[in-house]
Amino acid sequence: MSASPEKILKSSSARVCVIGGGIIGSWTALHLAEAGAQTTLIEQFPLPHTRGSSHGLSRAFRFLGELEMGRLDYSLTRWLALQKAIGETLFIKTGLLNFGPPGDPELARYMNVLKDSERTVQWLENETIARRFPMLDYSEGWGAAFDPNGGILVAHRCLNAVQSRYLELGGRIVTGSVKSFESPGAKGVAIEMRTHDSDRMRTRSFDRLVVCAGPWTAKLVPQLKKHLSSLLTPVTYWHDPTGSYSASSGFPIIFNARLTGIYGIPACEYPGMMKMLYHGGPESDPDRRDLASSKSYVKKVKRYVKEHLPLLDHHKPAIRETCMYTMMSDGSPVIDRLNSNVVAGCGFSGSGFKHAPATGLMLAAFALDQDEAIPIEFRKDRYALGRLQPALSG
Repeated sequence: MSASPEKILKSSSARVCVIGGGIIGSWTALHLAEAGAQTTLIEQFPLPHTRGSSHGLSRAFRFLGELEMGRLDYSLTRWLALQKAIGETLFIKTGLLNFGPPGDPELARYMNVLKDSERTVQWLENETIARRFPMLDYSEGWGAAFDPNGGILVAHRCLNAVQSRYLELGGRIVTGSVKSFESPGAKGVAIEMRTHDSDRMRTRSFDRLVVCAGPWTAKLVPQLKKHLSSLLTPVTYWHDPTGSYSASSGFPIIFNARLTGIYGIPACEYPGMMKMLYHGGPESDPDRRDLASSKSYVKKVKRYVKEHLPLLDHHKPAIRETCMYTMMSDGSPVIDRLNSNVVAGCGFSGSGFKHAPATGLMLAAFALDQDEAIPIEFRKDRYALGRLQPALSG
């Protein structure tokens, strides 16, 4: 990784607005504040809240499954630096099992990425898994790629730490709803918004705007609407009466999303509760998410728990929560300019949290016209708006 972990951006006095106080918007705002930009972060709900995609207690951090390591390496460096600065745990290394049949070409591809970058990764046969992890039962004959460097980000603590650091640097957080924005040529950006302490719509002006509004992005950026969808993702916790599935006992993250849509995070946030998630869910308007039903997806998780994690109490989840995924039509996010004054980061398809430090750097660099600050290893071409332009103009 050639990029320095901090202060990559040159000093700037630009007035920048970031819409969306989730983990992507918060890291973007922090990078801007580190560069000296006059930054305002607008979040529609009073913080902290549970209506978006960045709340909760844990997110998986995995190297296995990526084609390049640059964005992840930078991001983990920043997470660990922030952890050291605040003196609280943000990252817990647990290891990760990614399941598949013997000879699975997809897993072999991703294992080779790790091997080529001289990282440890192992293929475990079904018999080895049964011996090392007797609390698992994969009678299908699946093996698994084992990444010992995977782990858990303590999500709510991560978000709070980023926002606290941003405020320390003079950044500003405003609670309010942005209804629309205009960018008239070179004259900057005007946003129309209502703050929570007023019933009046007001117009505020900035030099640049960064939109990181998660599932609300489609409502603010109509040109992306047909490429974005929001899913209500069920998050379930299952009682672990034996303590066999805890991070403290050495149990890893289990990742089976490609074959079954399901993955699990060892017990660490709620005592004695393993977290199981379906990587998807029913499509839902984020302003009406509570009207959508995820019962059929919870049933799939229940069936998986019963079949593969036999020591958990599989009768019903002890705790049920939800999260929002913002899906992009081709599976890759947009991290790019919409025009000369407006930048967007959206469509992370349930995999954005771990990359947030790198994504925030990219968005801040675009906002400050410092594209050269984006390390080549970040492969910004993968996330360019241009790949969607034929469809956008059709």
